[in-house]
Amino acid sequence: MEAAAYKTQEEFGQFIRLHFARQDIPEQAVVSGMLTLTVLRAALLRILQFLRDDPVCRFTQLTDITCVHYPDRADCFSLVYHLLSPMMGRRLRIKLATQEDVPVSSVTAVFANAAWYEREIREMFGVSFEGHPDLRRLLTQDETFFFPLRKTFPAAGKVRLVYDQAKGQCVYVPCAKPEKESDVRLDRKMS
Repeated sequence: MEAAAYKTQEEFGQFIRLHFARQDIPEQAVVSGMLTLTVLRAALLRILQFLRDDPVCRFTQLTDITCVHYPDRADCFSLVYHLLSPMMGRRLRIKLATQEDVPVSSVTAVFANAAWYEREIREMFGVSFEGHPDLRRLLTQDETFFFPLRKTFPAAGKVRLVYDQAKGQCVYVPCAKPEKESDVRLDRKMS
């Protein structure tokens, strides 16, 4: 059946869901005019492979992978994959939830450009990707032991980077704690 047969986003979502077990894609919604499918972590690779290779779908471009940290939830990370089908003129959003210590399958075998997005998410949030070919850091030093985009990251920071003349290199030193809460507010206003 041609893609034109699925006139609404809901119908197109149902077409996709028919190719998988009910538990693989438990939810679908249209958010801001874009079809959004919530998928299980274990089914991610199969679903992305289908969306790329199926002649009705043809989602040949991964445009972005993002992450959101929800510290109060058991599955505290939400990964969002944005796909584009230039031939069909459609966009699609795939969402999945994961825990801090449970790795997500790398999608670099399906979309090679996912390597950079996954490296950034690993570095900024701490989400691990199983089967990723190269998880070297992109933005921070190897000695960095924190994840700056987590919502639990302290706004003021616990350490700061300074140049040590004696050692001839940059080192981390503890930040001085303000004596009163009003000093913290003053520091935030100044920066």
